[in-house]
Amino acid sequence: WEPIEQPESQASRQYNKSFTWLWDNLLTFNKTFNDKHAVTAMIGSSAQTNTYEFMSGSIQGFISDSAQELANGILEPTLTGNGSDWALLSFMGRINYTYDNRYLFTATMRADGSSRFSRANRWGVFPSVSLAWRMSEEEWFQKSFALSDLKIRAGYGVTGNQASVGNYAYASVLQTVQYNFNGNQVSGLAPWVMPNPNVRWEEVEQYNVGIDASMLDSRLLVTLDGYIKNTNDMLVPMSVPISSGYSDENVSQINAGLMRNVGVELALTSFNFRGGDFTWSTTANVSYNHNELISLNSDVPMYFDNNVHMVGYPISAFYGYVTDGIFQTQEEVDNHAIQTVGSDPTSSTQPGDIRFKDLNNDGVINDDDRTVLGSPTPSWTFAMNNQLSYKGFDLEIFFQGVAGNKIYNGNRASLEAMSVAQNQMTTVLDRWRGPGTSNTMPRAVFGDPNKNNRVSDRFLEDGSYLRLKNISLGYTLPSRLTKKAAMQQVRLSVSAQNLFTLTRYTGLDPEVSGSGNDNNVYPVTRNFTFGLNITF
Repeated sequence: WEPIEQPESQASRQYNKSFTWLWDNLLTFNKTFNDKHAVTAMIGSSAQTNTYEFMSGSIQGFISDSAQELANGILEPTLTGNGSDWALLSFMGRINYTYDNRYLFTATMRADGSSRFSRANRWGVFPSVSLAWRMSEEEWFQKSFALSDLKIRAGYGVTGNQASVGNYAYASVLQTVQYNFNGNQVSGLAPWVMPNPNVRWEEVEQYNVGIDASMLDSRLLVTLDGYIKNTNDMLVPMSVPISSGYSDENVSQINAGLMRNVGVELALTSFNFRGGDFTWSTTANVSYNHNELISLNSDVPMYFDNNVHMVGYPISAFYGYVTDGIFQTQEEVDNHAIQTVGSDPTSSTQPGDIRFKDLNNDGVINDDDRTVLGSPTPSWTFAMNNQLSYKGFDLEIFFQGVAGNKIYNGNRASLEAMSVAQNQMTTVLDRWRGPGTSNTMPRAVFGDPNKNNRVSDRFLEDGSYLRLKNISLGYTLPSRLTKKAAMQQVRLSVSAQNLFTLTRYTGLDPEVSGSGNDNNVYPVTRNFTFGLNITF
């Protein structure tokens, strides 16, 4: 063995551990009195805590590839580590009362204490109550083929949310830094995350009314719900200026206002064919939801990415400029509001550039001409599942989709910019080259002096889609054959996920979550699965 120094060699080690401890206790009482009064009561508690530890080290300059332990390196050692912990203590109770299977009452109460909030805001109390009347059990109700079961429901409840709150959002978070002092490298502490000692539970308050019905000799089951859902003390990221000395990326949450969702939901279950060798059932649901931000703690809207939280509009609404075609001649440029001043085609607005609307009519296109462009939240969501069987064959088909939302195609914003020397999409081949050649794709110009690539409805697209989410076909061999081979059951199957999608969205995948910004979002994969299941 002869040591040969390996100056470019590097080794690193990492260690992390997350330990969660959970202790639940439930006590339930269940009794029926006089054959008509049924009471079920429950009280309980839950205690949960988590501890997380992380450590990482690295070093360079090993004298041989045969010596790979951290202690064998000699150059640029690094060591880092952190840890965190949180705890949640909960108490809950519930009582259910039913009279003669006609009148139903449920009440719950839950109290949660979280270490993520300061002592003054640690606890949240969340009640709920619901009533139901099963009209079909009344003596005067005439059950028939058309309607055999009918129940009316109403409810009110509050739930709490703390998921987006950091473990130490209410306290000052510091970080260790290295800096030069009198020619020497010394260690110090610097602020990292701005604290918010007033952060508290987000509360979701919901009012609900509904109807459950069984129709056509129980072949059709219908559930219809209407709701109003108010998100009080809504948790959103804090806007922190970098001049504060704190990070503007790692930020605490603040309780910023009230958001309201109003909607209806319809669910249907239909037994189209039943009995005999062939059966076919369908379940379908459709819902409509109107989302609106009712109030903020400040009159100033909250801007982020390509979106805004603004009172009177949907949460995370898209915000930007409105396009109005493309300038075809210099006369059109001169007669429009000023966008970029000058006469040099490489540094000013010219024919071939996008014309933006002057919404405030002040003769200048600037930030004051931006407006709400649409919502990333679907107004409609729908799904349908069909299950069919014939003798040993079974088939399941599941469709799912949304409508009424917008997607900001950030991939087009990069690949249709035509402002730098990089690869572009083939759509830019139809760009403006002279008067009348295009009214949608602007000219190619280095540096984009007119800011054709600014956030606008140019890259905003319809996010509606209908997707065949899953289809599966199976065949179960007759038992008379499998028993001869000493097998209880043999089933062959083939299935496909995300087989096709109907949409007008030009990006890779319209199933974009969050704030609706598609910027290199990885699309869902199309999967094919073949299976053989044998039961002995």
